[in-house]
Amino acid sequence: MGLFYTNMTLYRPDRSEVAAALRRLKRSAFLSPTLDGHTVVFDEAIEEQDTEAIEQLSQLITKEMSCVAMTAVLHDDNVLYLWLFEKGKLRDHYNSCPAYFDDSLSPEPSGGDSRAICSAFARPDCAKKVEKLLRIDLLESPDSEIPGEQERHSALATQLGMPTFVAGLGYSAIAGGYIPSEFTGTKFERI
Repeated sequence: MGLFYTNMTLYRPDRSEVAAALRRLKRSAFLSPTLDGHTVVFDEAIEEQDTEAIEQLSQLITKEMSCVAMTAVLHDDNVLYLWLFEKGKLRDHYNSCPAYFDDSLSPEPSGGDSRAICSAFARPDCAKKVEKLLRIDLLESPDSEIPGEQERHSALATQLGMPTFVAGLGYSAIAGGYIPSEFTGTKFERI
């Protein structure tokens, strides 16, 4: 069995603002420190990878905070899903392997507007690199630099200036104390 995680990276609001919003919404979550304008939410309810719950929380929080967010789901180390929300609106949805649950679909990645993603995170100069990372078909052409979906997420996070722990951590890991050694010094606030 592979790795499963879900998290949401907000851009611009700081940790105290995000914490206040999550408390108003009565969420159970962990919150990262704000690093280079990025605050990561590890919400218990969206950890179940329920698309409706993910979209509802992403809409609510980005609308209330008038910001952008990228919500990421890694499913069984085999599929990476990304949602880009801006001020309560879904701007983009990415699926790294549409054929994973439905073999009648193409295995090639779908969605993922690299220009919109890079613009939202104030990294327009990275659009070509992000586009390349989004389009790698790991089933058909394994990449030595990107051998799996977690590594794809990690590379995308690096290009977008996000904290490295977005690729690998979710609510369950933090709650259970299963934090990789390179992140043990990070102070996650429980909401």
